[in-house]
Parts: sequence; C-alpha cells; structure tokens
Amino acid sequence: MAQDLIVVGGGPAGATCARHAAQLGLEVLLIEKATHPRRKACGGGLTARVKDALDFDFSSAIEHEQCALRLVSPSGLVVEEVRSEPTGYTVRREDFDHLLLKKAEEAGATVIQGSDVIDLVEDSSGVDVFTSEGSHRGGLLVGADGVNSVIARKSGLHPRWKDDEVALCIEASVPMDPSDITRISGNPEWGERVAIEIHLGALVHGYAWAFPKKSEYSLGIGVMVKHLTDLKGSWKKFTEAFEARCGTKLDLADTTSMRIPVGGMIDKTSSRRIMLIGDAAGFVGPATGEGIYYAIESGKSAAEVAQKIASGASNVSTVTYHTQMRDGIGADLKVAKFMEKIMFRSNANMEALCKMASEDPIMKRHTLDFIMGMESYRTMRSRMMKRMLTKHPLKALRMVV
Repeated sequence: MAQDLIVVGGGPAGATCARHAAQLGLEVLLIEKATHPRRKACGGGLTARVKDALDFDFSSAIEHEQCALRLVSPSGLVVEEVRSEPTGYTVRREDFDHLLLKKAEEAGATVIQGSDVIDLVEDSSGVDVFTSEGSHRGGLLVGADGVNSVIARKSGLHPRWKDDEVALCIEASVPMDPSDITRISGNPEWGERVAIEIHLGALVHGYAWAFPKKSEYSLGIGVMVKHLTDLKGSWKKFTEAFEARCGTKLDLADTTSMRIPVGGMIDKTSSRRIMLIGDAAGFVGPATGEGIYYAIESGKSAAEVAQKIASGASNVSTVTYHTQMRDGIGADLKVAKFMEKIMFRSNANMEALCKMASEDPIMKRHTLDFIMGMESYRTMRSRMMKRMLTKHPLKALRMVV
C-alpha cells in the first residue's frame, strides 16, 4: 500500500518530519539504516533555539545545560563569557535521536530500522523506494539521510560535495569521571551548568571543540576539505594539550571521523516528488558546524508542505518548500558563510576576533551569541559588524582586506 510520505533517515531532521507529518494526518513511513540507539559522530551541542523548535520536553536527553563559552585563540588567549540563563545544551546523540524517533512512532509514523535504501524511481504520481529488504511506494519522499545522502545522489539533486562545501572532522567520545568533568568545565558558582570550549586555530582554517557530557567528553577537530593538510597531526596535538592542561589521561578508543556540509544550502532541494532536509540539503552553519536546529525546522516545513500537497491544496508543490528554505534558512546561511570567510580566513583574523572580545564586553557578548546560535545569523552579523566598525575599525579593516 502506498504511503502519503516516505522519510529516509531517522536523525533529528527525519524524525521531526515524520512526527509532524503524522500529527497532520498523513500516512508516514520512516526508513532508517541503523538501529537506534546508535553511536553518532557529533559534538552533541544544541543551541538554545532547539528548545523553542521542539514542542515536547526533551530534558531526559539533556546531559548538561551550558551557561558559558570558553573561546581560545590561536595564541592561547582565553575569552570566557558567562550567562545566568542557559545558552544551550549538551546531549548524547544516541539518546537524543532515539527520543525523537520514539516521538515519531508515538505520533503514528511507521518506523523501519536496519534497512538500507539503495535506489529510487520517481514518476509523476509518486516515488518507489528500494531497500535491502524490499520496496515501498509513497506519494512524496523526503531525504533526511545526511551528508552522504543516497536520496540526494540517486535523485540527481546533489550528486557530490565539492571540497569547499564540506568539512572533515575527527571526533571522540571520551569516558571521564563526572568529578573531573565538573572540575574541567564547571565552576562552583554555576551549579550544574558547564562551559563548552572552542579552540580557534587548532589547525589552519579550522577549530577544535570540547563539549562536556555527564560521564564523557566530546572532543573534536575539523576543517574544510579545501584546506585539509595534517588533520591527524593537529588532532594529536590538540588531545595531548588537553591532557596536559586538564591533568587527565584520555581514553580515545571511541574515535571516529565524519563529514559536515558547510557550504550552505544546495542549489536544488526539491524535485517533483522529493524534498531534501537537514544535512542532506546543506542546512548547517558554516562557521560553527551546528545543524540540529536547522534539521528540526526544515523537517517541520517539509511535513507541512507534504500535508498540503496530499490534501490537494492549489498552488502548493515541492517548489513551495524549496522557496521557503531559500528565503529562510538558505538566506541566513549565506550570511553565516560571509562571516565564516572573515573569521576563519587566517589565524590572524581569529586572533583579532578573540582580542576584540577580550577587550570589549559587548563584543564578547555578540561573539558568544554568534557561536552559540542564540539568534539568526542576519541579526548577529548586523550587531557584530556595527560594533566592530564603530569601536574596532582598524582591526575590522585588517580582517576584511
């Protein structure tokens, strides 16, 4: 029996899309290649906006609330901004994603796990999806299968990523005693809240991160493939420095690699019967690599368009979804790309940004807002550029020239 909607991929984008579409009354099938809970290479940092994007309590999946950011410049200058309110959350992706997938099932979506999609055929009335276990037909198809999207490739919407569109990262889930995590990332005045760390210039044109969880740390390092040189060497240097600074020996047995799309929204996110969401569509912040908020928002938008198409609404098609994304998330990511090119073009620019933040409390607040994704990139660019040009014109001029 044909479904109204087939969603391929059970991460935050796909699970959100399937749940929302089922709530809107569609017959939904979600196909996920893994079996949840599963290990997911990711820092596990959520922006504060994720809480507003989800309409249910996900506190059971929260490892820590963040209240501070430690930004480390290439020379080692440390800039710390602390807030009284939460600036974000850390989660274990296996727990967070599993929760979202269960919510999709509770809403009425049918979920098939452990099934690889290998091909598809799109025609004027629907899409046939072929898996390792059989085939399924749906009126519409949503590709939520990440940076290595089979749907994007087989549909011809996005056959491959260019070297200036994708970053390569190394990430480790490092087990650690909770007391050491509190000692390293916390402060007695913060209660249970912690600081996340971003190390700019840990390698040329890239950065490293340290995100605390309850009983583990996510440590990672990444750089755009275009600028890739000695990623493994930089990773070794970063982890050894972390050990020396924190006085602890790291267990790096659970280390893996991943790709992150950082080139902004792809040119085509839809065909006649297919829509791409989340990482598959390039919905990731180029400067920070954060994509969970965009995954959730694009999943909801695709579900709403699918419901209108299924109900026969006039003047609504998959092009409607693409236009919404282009004018919303896509436009915001273009601004983020502009900022990324300025911030990460050299170690000198990263150093200048940290220097301004260390000397100017307002600039420090704006910098945290930008890195933590507290508001849209368009809003944050306006604030940061205005402050830089009025209070730090020489540094700003050197960064853009």
